[in-house]
Amino acid sequence: MTALLQLFIDLCRLRSTPQDLPCSRFLMIFTAAGYFAIGLTVSLLEQSLGLAILSAAVDTLMLAALAWLSLWITGKTSRFTQTYTALAGTGVLFGLVGWPLITFLQGLPEGQGSNLSLLLLGLVIWNIIVIGHILRHALGIMMWAASGVALFYMYLSIRVMSALYIAGS
Repeated sequence: MTALLQLFIDLCRLRSTPQDLPCSRFLMIFTAAGYFAIGLTVSLLEQSLGLAILSAAVDTLMLAALAWLSLWITGKTSRFTQTYTALAGTGVLFGLVGWPLITFLQGLPEGQGSNLSLLLLGLVIWNIIVIGHILRHALGIMMWAASGVALFYMYLSIRVMSALYIAGS
């Protein structure tokens, strides 16, 4: 288990690739469940249980769709298990780091800022870079193109999550 955790940490540090992960459906389902769980936990900070479950499920499915569609377009669907595992596993790590930051920032009085907001922004940018790194290796494309796909995905994800939040309010 420690070796797997180290692989996910190395993915976040851009020192390993999705191909370094075992091609295991169990591991893929395990990391997807972890991604859903951390998404649910973060969503519960602002949303009702039903909406939080929906948000976490949609986010988890959108991540799977990113992996599948990008691999399908490039004709490399055989890499789905490792790619989705890498995306979900690193997403869990980013969620675990971001969760306390979000909790703290939401506890601040209305209109009061914090330097931790910049840390959270840095975390989001780092997440985009890691997604780009994973896609670069999975798709066999240039880093700038993979980062563009990651940035578009992050934008789309934020828009969908915002729409769900507004619809639930």
